[in-house]
Amino acid sequence: MNALSNKRYATLIALILAGVASLLFLVVRITPLFLIAYAFALFGIGGFWLSSVYLFENMGDYPWLAAFPVALLRYLAIEVLFSAVFVILEQLPVFRLPPVWFFLIHVVIAAYFAVNLILLKGGKEIIERRDEVVREKTRTLAFLLADVSAILERTPEMAKDIRPVADALRYSDPMSHPSLERYENDIKDSVILLEQAASEKDAEKASTLCVTLLRQIKDRNNRVKLIK
Repeated sequence: MNALSNKRYATLIALILAGVASLLFLVVRITPLFLIAYAFALFGIGGFWLSSVYLFENMGDYPWLAAFPVALLRYLAIEVLFSAVFVILEQLPVFRLPPVWFFLIHVVIAAYFAVNLILLKGGKEIIERRDEVVREKTRTLAFLLADVSAILERTPEMAKDIRPVADALRYSDPMSHPSLERYENDIKDSVILLEQAASEKDAEKASTLCVTLLRQIKDRNNRVKLIK
């Protein structure tokens, strides 16, 4: 089911909900309370429709955006239930809430859900920024592994020495830290020298550098454990 079909279904659902709300004009005595309830019902339906359409247009953010139509559907259910109670009491007639109070309570309910939506969006942005920080901290070893893997691919005859280095990088803790910068720079320098030795087909120098790299990676990993 593509995004266009999903948006059509969301539009159809919104139209059905709005149609059901409009049919009440045929069976309910029109009063200020009913008109206020009808206006807020349309507001909730419109919000649900907009959030659903936005969700289907941005499916990559589904876990976050799915919370918006769910929250608006919950708002719509509470708003309709609240309205139904006081509109029915007025229609019987049993009790009539002043329209001003009825309107203000609706505004308070809408404001409560609006604050929830703002907090949801704010939380999403905070976590996304944190994810970016984490990705930045894990890139160092990923790039080093890519470099060593490329060297290994170009010089299969040196695989006996280079493969342990690639495995050591692959299974190292990917998280970095400012205090590790010195050690990671040493590893980078050794990888550059290894690439030069591999290009020159200097197996003895490459073997020595691989031993150095294994020691540097182990030293770096030991410091990662201390930081944690």
